[in-house]
Amino acid sequence: MKVLLLAYEWPPISAAQALRWYYLANGLASRGVLVHVLCPDITSLPPYLVNSHPNVVEHRVWPGPFIGLAQALSGILLRPGEGASPGQKNIARSYLMRVYTAVRQLLDKIIYPDVRTEWYPFARRRLGRLLREHSFDVIISSHEPGVDLLLGLWAQKSGSLPWVVDMADPLCAPYAPRWRRWLDVWFEGLVLRRADRVILTTDALRDVLLRRHRGLNFEKFATVAQGAPDAPPASAGALWSKPGKLHIVFTGNFYRKFRNPDEFAKALRLLNSPEIAVTIAGENIHFAHLFSDVPDVTFLNRLEHFECLALQGAADVLLNIGNTQDYQIPGKIFEYLVTGKAILHLRGSESDPSEEVLRNFPLSFISDNSYKSIADILMQLIRLWSHGEMGLNEFDVAEIKGRHGWSARSNSLKKILEDLSASRST
Repeated sequence: MKVLLLAYEWPPISAAQALRWYYLANGLASRGVLVHVLCPDITSLPPYLVNSHPNVVEHRVWPGPFIGLAQALSGILLRPGEGASPGQKNIARSYLMRVYTAVRQLLDKIIYPDVRTEWYPFARRRLGRLLREHSFDVIISSHEPGVDLLLGLWAQKSGSLPWVVDMADPLCAPYAPRWRRWLDVWFEGLVLRRADRVILTTDALRDVLLRRHRGLNFEKFATVAQGAPDAPPASAGALWSKPGKLHIVFTGNFYRKFRNPDEFAKALRLLNSPEIAVTIAGENIHFAHLFSDVPDVTFLNRLEHFECLALQGAADVLLNIGNTQDYQIPGKIFEYLVTGKAILHLRGSESDPSEEVLRNFPLSFISDNSYKSIADILMQLIRLWSHGEMGLNEFDVAEIKGRHGWSARSNSLKKILEDLSASRST
């Protein structure tokens, strides 16, 4: 089988969708599928530490004028300059970043669905050539961003290949601008009707989409949940370990309107326990003031994916704050599960779907997102940790990996693609 994947978010980009398809594509490739990937040429980011499978063939295309110029300017600033002090370089970088952010936010409002659509004409030219030169069995669009859907629509119209849409996030999402919600709903409906198969990460999202767009075929949808590496890297050891402490780790980003750590910080302040250490990795500096008077809380900058996995391995307890959307499960839940470490989950809503995944995990501790409930759970965790009752045996961890690892997800995806290809050929 030969598959063409349209994926703007692809390594070295480390967004959730890039990681999802990095693992799924390599999983397919290890099962004999030849995966061609049409992706942007992102030169300003370091490459992943792990190479792709030989059956994964990348076709990189210039991302467009704005992102291309931003990368060029980034390269200039990062090169050593004559006569410029480190302070001057930092000021220049800071100024350039503010300008870049402001312009990008403006272009996101002007270009639909966002500035990454500037990639479309350049990617479409290469896409046409790929369709002429290869006999693909299936085309897959990875969302987001929306430019992958635009390319998929064009490819489907230009040929007779089955089109699969992986919609890990709905196109009409809560974080999208309210003024264009009508347009998002229309475009989302168009994509769902035109796609031959729609892959989602939860059954709950399928139900949301079926309610939003009447008349869609239930059989069109399939679920391939987020997953976790089957063989995570070894623990970071001395680099991030906290000997003699109950080490709580959070990897990812906080948000004010959802996934807010305020109640967690209050619980730590209430306990004021010298036995607890907390490490928070991500773009969370705006939340550091919440922990200013809490002892032994370390904020790290955003880490690369494999560094995050290593940090998770150095934890005793992994913290997750549930989303308010009841149709999404954070991918980090599955990364947390395969470590075999205890998981402290703070409910994001009354119908938080993460609870269903965690229900059968023996080391899950679920709390309302209120400081008194969190403090009670933390005291329980301290007692268990002090008695050495915080780990799973290797057999249990292997069983969890077998259910939630990317290998299992790739098997499910391959079957979906084979069934679709077979149905189209009969």
